[in-house]
Amino acid sequence: MTSTNRTLYNTLKDGIQNIVAGEKEKIEQQRFSLPVSYPDFCDLFIAFGTYCIFRRNQSHGFVIDENNEWLIQQLYYYVTNAPSFDGDLDKGIMLQGKYGCGKTVILETYSLLHNHIVKKFGLRLPLFTFIKSVTLQEQIIKQSVQSFTQKTLLIDEFGRELKTVQDYGNISRPISELLSVRSDLGVITHGTTNFTLETLSSDEFYGGMIGDRLKMMFNFITLKGDSRRK
Repeated sequence: MTSTNRTLYNTLKDGIQNIVAGEKEKIEQQRFSLPVSYPDFCDLFIAFGTYCIFRRNQSHGFVIDENNEWLIQQLYYYVTNAPSFDGDLDKGIMLQGKYGCGKTVILETYSLLHNHIVKKFGLRLPLFTFIKSVTLQEQIIKQSVQSFTQKTLLIDEFGRELKTVQDYGNISRPISELLSVRSDLGVITHGTTNFTLETLSSDEFYGGMIGDRLKMMFNFITLKGDSRRK
């Protein structure tokens, strides 16, 4: 039996432990634990949600009610890294629900609140990029997939874009390719969608392989209620 060279072993062990620690730090840097109470979080969310709605030239304010209260609470658990979160804190959030039920406003409000905190206090955290899936696909075609692999994306209306596009005669799948790369890199992604995971995993959408990655990337959370649009 070959004996272990302890000096070599210790050098290799120290090396991999340093590498693992570096990767763990990268993961932690993607997350920020907001040090506020739940009532204060709700007050902030209502204020930023109202601002989000006003930017749409609508004069009514954001309201927390029986349809979105559970979701707001889950978002609070998520942004405070609380074990009470009903999902995996290392995954992003995909809000599902009917058309007009308020998914986009809630996710954009989350984006506005996060970015305001980062800018206000000069935190070394990535800003959220809130973008519709159709626009994201257009920008990938004009630039490259690599331009969007490291950004923290909040993809609105996920699944609404064309699944294949013609690029100088070649058929490409920009969003599928982006999701595959981001999944491999472990970059946090959030989104809203009108479709279920089963539908998104179908051949008419992204297919089973990407669908399997979606399960690894997202906590699928359903927002209840009908359209709030007036």
